[in-house]
Amino acid sequence: MIVEELRDRFGDNFSTELSERFSHSSDMGFVPHIVWAGVKINNIPDYVVYPKTADDVIDLVRIARKYKVPLTPYGRGTNRYGNAIPTEGGIVVDFSKMDFVEVNAGDKLATVGPGATWKVVDMHSQQKGMQLRTFPSSYDSTVGGGIAGDALGIGSYEYGFVSDNVAFVEMVSPRGELVRLQGGDLAVACGAEGTTGIIVKAGIRLRPFSATEAVTLSYDSFDEVIKAIGEFYKQLIPAWHVQVRGKAISTYMAEKYKAPVEPNKWNLVILYPSTRAALVEPKLKRLSLDTGGKLTTGEWTGWWSFNHGVIAAMRTKGLLIHQHGLVEYTKLKELIERLGRHLGELGRLEEDGGFDVDVALERRETLLVNAFTMSYLRPYDKKLIYELAKNTLMMEEMIAVGGSMLAVGMFVHQYAKNRLNVTSKTFTQLGVDRYEAMRQYKQQNDPDELMNPGKVFEPKERGRGVMDIARKQRDALSFRFAIGLAKALTSGGEVSGYQAVKRYMDVFVDYGMECIDCAMCITVCPQYRLIPQYPYAPKGMFDFVKGAISSYHIKGAVDVPLSAIAEISGCHKCGLCDGVCPAKIPISTLLVKLNNLVAKKIPEEKPVSLKLVDESVQEVVDPSSDIALWVGKSGIENLENALVTLKVLKTLGIKVRLIGTEGDSGFLDYISGNGSSLQRKVRKNVESLSSVNEILTVAPEDYKLFSEVYMDYSKVLGTEFRAVVTPLDSRLLEIVDIKGEEEVPLHVACFSQEYADEILRKLRERGFKVRKVEGCSGAQLEANLGRRADMMARTIGEKYKRVVTLCPFAAAKFRKVGIEAVTLTEFIASKLGISMEKRPEVALTPQVRDGLRDVLINSLRNNVLAVDQLVADTVAFATDEEEYKKMIDPVLAQAVDKVAEDVLKYMEKVVESTKGSSDASMLLTRKALVDVVLSSLSSINSEPLARELVEKVKEKATDSFDEQVVLRTLLSLITDKYNDLRVKIASSMNYS
Repeated sequence: MIVEELRDRFGDNFSTELSERFSHSSDMGFVPHIVWAGVKINNIPDYVVYPKTADDVIDLVRIARKYKVPLTPYGRGTNRYGNAIPTEGGIVVDFSKMDFVEVNAGDKLATVGPGATWKVVDMHSQQKGMQLRTFPSSYDSTVGGGIAGDALGIGSYEYGFVSDNVAFVEMVSPRGELVRLQGGDLAVACGAEGTTGIIVKAGIRLRPFSATEAVTLSYDSFDEVIKAIGEFYKQLIPAWHVQVRGKAISTYMAEKYKAPVEPNKWNLVILYPSTRAALVEPKLKRLSLDTGGKLTTGEWTGWWSFNHGVIAAMRTKGLLIHQHGLVEYTKLKELIERLGRHLGELGRLEEDGGFDVDVALERRETLLVNAFTMSYLRPYDKKLIYELAKNTLMMEEMIAVGGSMLAVGMFVHQYAKNRLNVTSKTFTQLGVDRYEAMRQYKQQNDPDELMNPGKVFEPKERGRGVMDIARKQRDALSFRFAIGLAKALTSGGEVSGYQAVKRYMDVFVDYGMECIDCAMCITVCPQYRLIPQYPYAPKGMFDFVKGAISSYHIKGAVDVPLSAIAEISGCHKCGLCDGVCPAKIPISTLLVKLNNLVAKKIPEEKPVSLKLVDESVQEVVDPSSDIALWVGKSGIENLENALVTLKVLKTLGIKVRLIGTEGDSGFLDYISGNGSSLQRKVRKNVESLSSVNEILTVAPEDYKLFSEVYMDYSKVLGTEFRAVVTPLDSRLLEIVDIKGEEEVPLHVACFSQEYADEILRKLRERGFKVRKVEGCSGAQLEANLGRRADMMARTIGEKYKRVVTLCPFAAAKFRKVGIEAVTLTEFIASKLGISMEKRPEVALTPQVRDGLRDVLINSLRNNVLAVDQLVADTVAFATDEEEYKKMIDPVLAQAVDKVAEDVLKYMEKVVESTKGSSDASMLLTRKALVDVVLSSLSSINSEPLARELVEKVKEKATDSFDEQVVLRTLLSLITDKYNDLRVKIASSMNYS
């Protein structure tokens, strides 16, 4: 089986998780939206692999060949032609972990991995006194993707296409062989979009570093700009990059983003190295005088500098429909006139009409023309397919004036030869017919069409679904004057997949539609740097939404397990992504809301009072003390930390009022938005702590609540909360006299950010070489859901032999995955010569864990499928999902009650086998069993079970029925019943 072979070979770098698969289903274009409109493309990969070496890729290609499974290379997904999106599922090859960069300044060459971004390569090069000659306008995209697309970009006026700046490419061929391409042979890879092989290394030519100067010439009319471009070419001005910003684009970017362009003008932007200022600037002044352009100078930096920046900026205004192509300068005016016949006024971008352009110049008088128009529709509107016909119209007009598309992807196979013959200077000089070179190589080496099927070349067998796109494009052209009528006659509203996914993810779905796939968030994301996999960066999280909607329209239903939501939302919430997002999406706030959705479905466990105090520390506890030590209910996760804390306090002679594991600050209520329950707990705790002057908190989560939330809530409730709240670690460092010189990797947990710098300072003052380690362990918020916590912990463990953490939860999580970890309190205790307490052994054996999961899964399947006859007797009434749900609900409720009985019977049997152990061990065994069930329930994808039940119902039903209505109803009910089952299991266990 391919799954076993891939898992054995790639381990954690292979995934079948929905979080991974859905997050690799979208790019900057409209492929998901086309799927939502009914085009039969499977844009959801079956598997995702993250290779780290060329040998990984070789083995992957050979496995794919063995099982005849297609491969789709994936960089950052910033293209808009579906280049990096599957057409028939298969394997997506994500190069996030092949991002090496080596710069040789003497050879003016950077040797890089396909997953390295142009921005990172440029930064490494600048450290060696060099810089990129040219790069795609999506600066945060990958080198592998840029070579495979071979576009014009920033610096292309001087340096041409990307392929003109590639020294060599190492590629794994469709036969699984490593080949090195140079000179004319590069035609096989550059612009092939991954259809001829998979790039694993490339040599990128560099130039010596020089500061970049910028001059802008602004004009009142497009005709003046046309004249200025012609004069620019005539005067042979040695610029590096030349760009025209349209009137509407300039206005919006100046007003919204303070970009240095004249609003309500056409702006010709010229960039050049400062070393050429003496040559360039006199010519630009002459050009200004000759053409009547207003000349201004200034810096030209920021994300809005690039073409993708334009897309980013304008999509914050509304839904942007965009097409770009390569057109000769002499045809630009004709193109604009032709576009105006369909789109309205040039230089006007509004939802009711108009269009604008952004144009990049290449020295051979080839122009990269980006044309933009807008739609009043939302991205998930059923009518959007008609608006996308404008995209086709723009494409056809570019072709009509002798131009070509910038890429082929899965959209314009009929123009592939046209596109590849508008070729780079390198291939022109070498006399290479790039299209023919690619075609022959593909034909000889990939007869099964496994390499990125459906792209560039018209598919023969694999990926045939993309041909439906061409058919719809032809329809759009045939009825171009009826587009408005067809749209008017078609009922609009939200596509059904949007409604289905929003049921699981609420407002996050709406913002998922706003993401523009620019990938800037990925570059700054510390979680992604730690675990470079797509669900762990905001772009991947939003693409997950589009993938979930696509899955609904491909299969007719979708389930989004709680574990998948926890997986994508369990990040650090540092907010760096908020600062760079051009669409101004409040990403970290939305992720907190997703966490809330998860927390709401985690049943609240009853507080447990564990005995923490024995004779050795009895003197520490004083109920009359005005200092309270708050261990809290979460202390059960790390008992040894609580025990050693009492020993440290004894050594220091501090007496405290102890709030043990029975204490509940209300943290889960806080993150789940359960205000009424939180208010009750605030009132209770404030009253019980009324005589306390200081609260020492063990867990960062409790510090967060007491120091911030309790202050606010007590005012609302009319209660007085006067206690000073202090993290225990901070207080200990004020008192203890410890010194050291060793290196201390200090893990800073999510909710300890506020006081972490103070602790870092105090440790450094005592001589310790402290290194700050960031990255949420996910131990608290993830609540055993998803893989993120384990992967985060293991990744941190790979970098550091030993970790000291501010979070008891994180310490416990790290230890569970085999990492040597202690809390800072335990670290301090060791410096004071205090021995560590051994936590009671509570680990469930693999046999018990697997046995419990098997009982759960088998009982669910057997009891749910057993209601097939009852469902079959009622399917005639399945015309309305909500009404039918009311009818079937009691039937499935009874099935779930039987599941609860089976599971609890197994759990009680396990607990019985622990008799004779300590009370703490037995109690912790109960809790571990509950955790296994809750985790398993949250990870189950209900869709296969619902489909199996529908198939059984079809066999027994005497009446015909709407299968999709029944499927969606059963899926919704089964998912809801999982929540009921969680509550039953959590509340039925005896914690006393």
